[in-house]
Amino acid sequence: MIVYSLRADTKFIEQVQHATRTTKEFGIEPTHGLFGTKEWWDQIANGSLPVVTLAGVISKCYMGSMNDWPMFDLIDAQGEKTSWTRQVNAREQDSSYREGSMAEIDFVLQNSRPLAWSKGAEQKQVLEIRIIHPSTL
Repeated sequence: MIVYSLRADTKFIEQVQHATRTTKEFGIEPTHGLFGTKEWWDQIANGSLPVVTLAGVISKCYMGSMNDWPMFDLIDAQGEKTSWTRQVNAREQDSSYREGSMAEIDFVLQNSRPLAWSKGAEQKQVLEIRIIHPSTL
């Protein structure tokens, strides 16, 4: 079940585009075109901006940051744990994140702006999150 698709998250795409166009401190460096545009998606489709897929088991669901940010931990086949935001396109899909369920995350690596607090660091930009519950296997 797809719980998050960046293509459907037009508000987020618009926010990142606005930040990229109007500031030097926010947004994503437009190395493959402006984030979320046809040009950017074409770079993904032709492999110039490669998609990475991470699969594993959801080991924990929790509120991160200052107990105000929905997060989950994923353990991959090699036993490595990574932490992710519980992104959804519809609020009711948040209940799909359950410990013990399988998840697949497609993402691309993008750099933030050089003057951002992260100083242009590479970040994982999620394209899609799919969750498979054990009862549906």
